[in-house]
Amino acid sequence: MANKCLRWLDKKNPESPALVFDLSIVKKNFFNLKNMYKNIEVFYAIKANPNKKIIRLLNRLGSSFDCASIEEVKACISARVPTEKISYGSTLKKELDIEKAYNLGVNLFAFDSQEELLKISKKAPGANVFCRLMVPNGGSEWPLSKKFGCSYKTAEKLILQARELGLNPIGVSFHVGSQQLSLETWKKAIVYASNVFKDLSKKEIILSFLNLGGGMPTTYKNKIKNCKIYSSNILKSINDNFGNLKPVRIIIEPGRSLVADAGVIETEVILVSSRGQHCKKRWVYIDVGRYNGLAETEGEAIHYEIKAKASRKVKKENFILAGPSCDSHDIIYQKKDCILPSNLKSGDKLRILSAGAYTTVYSSNFNGIKSISEYFIE
Repeated sequence: MANKCLRWLDKKNPESPALVFDLSIVKKNFFNLKNMYKNIEVFYAIKANPNKKIIRLLNRLGSSFDCASIEEVKACISARVPTEKISYGSTLKKELDIEKAYNLGVNLFAFDSQEELLKISKKAPGANVFCRLMVPNGGSEWPLSKKFGCSYKTAEKLILQARELGLNPIGVSFHVGSQQLSLETWKKAIVYASNVFKDLSKKEIILSFLNLGGGMPTTYKNKIKNCKIYSSNILKSINDNFGNLKPVRIIIEPGRSLVADAGVIETEVILVSSRGQHCKKRWVYIDVGRYNGLAETEGEAIHYEIKAKASRKVKKENFILAGPSCDSHDIIYQKKDCILPSNLKSGDKLRILSAGAYTTVYSSNFNGIKSISEYFIE
């Protein structure tokens, strides 16, 4: 799918590091998701890549948007996204930011604690709110901590309190972890959510909204199951567990699965080095690392496919791959395989595939090192 990006890089030869992004792939991914998750609304998690060209494209296609900050809310509004298509999905919001979003017209807010609920009731009176659940995330390649969400029993209490505060609690959300490969984890999360619906229905509170969050996987180094297997199992699990309490409105928040495979990073080899007898593998240092674009390689979590512009007949070996900064932890792959041509040398170019998500948005100027430049094609 990245062939157009590779041809563009061959022709233009931009200064490294550079990311070229094919908007036509995002369009294709969006309609594929819509076809797989029929009658479910797509809210693009713009944290994956907040470039205005992506927001504008998805807005034209009819997407809604999940925002994690007031600046992301403003980015959507500047791209002429209708405010009814914006969800302020972070459960960590300053009072001032809640007020700003509410005054701009946003009317959908997430919470997972009493204090957050009180802030929303104070600065966004009468708003629609949903409670984020803490659910298992085993099977995720980028697992979540316990930073967000609450138990379903706590959620029930908070939803009752939300009504008392004059808010409109419409349902629940969860996140099973980014790049989630386990079907069983999705099923467990849906069971948790259905428990809230069932318990509150006994108290004559009928919820209508279920936010499945993100986590839909994309292909990196290792192939994944056909995406239709995930969607069919998720939809079946909803039908099996909710019964006649099935939510009227169901949304998903894809980020990675919409934009990752639309981007390719080209990076330059700075040095190829042998460290002597104590280190059998040779090292390759490139001009993009954990601090200027490849943050998700922390703990070697996301395993990107990396290709060199070399003949297939060239002998290859397994290298240690490291970034350009002076930080000794700026190592990309040391335990996982990184198979590259043995004749690799300074000045050679490598291509990192499926790099359209969580790369440029993480890129910093640590050590004064150049951030990744972005180029867009259609």
